[in-house]
Amino acid sequence: MQNFELLASYPEVIGAVVTDQGGALLQSAGEIDAETVGAVLSYSSQSLARAGENMGLGELTRIVVAGAKRTCIITVRQEEVLGVYVDSSKPLASFEKKMDDLLQR
Repeated sequence: MQNFELLASYPEVIGAVVTDQGGALLQSAGEIDAETVGAVLSYSSQSLARAGENMGLGELTRIVVAGAKRTCIITVRQEEVLGVYVDSSKPLASFEKKMDDLLQR
C-alpha cells in the first residue's frame, strides 16, 4: 500500500497491517500480532461484505470495531484490506479524516 509507512508513523496509530483479500500479510507495523490480525481482518471483512450485500448496503468500504482499550479501523481498498489500531480514548473522527486524506493521495 502506498503511504503505509507514513500512516503507521502517525502518533495515534498503535499498529497497522495490510493484507490481500486472502489474508496474506503484505505490510505491518506497531504493537500487534500482524499475522493473526491480518487473517482475522481479511476473514471478517469478507463475511461482513457478504452480509452488507444481502442487506442492500452496496460495496463494503469501512468497518470500525471499538473496544475499551483499542479501536480497529478496517478499510477495504481494491485487492487489499487495511487495519489500523488506535487508542479508544482518542477522538476517532479527526483521525479517520486524516487517514482518508492520506489514502486518497
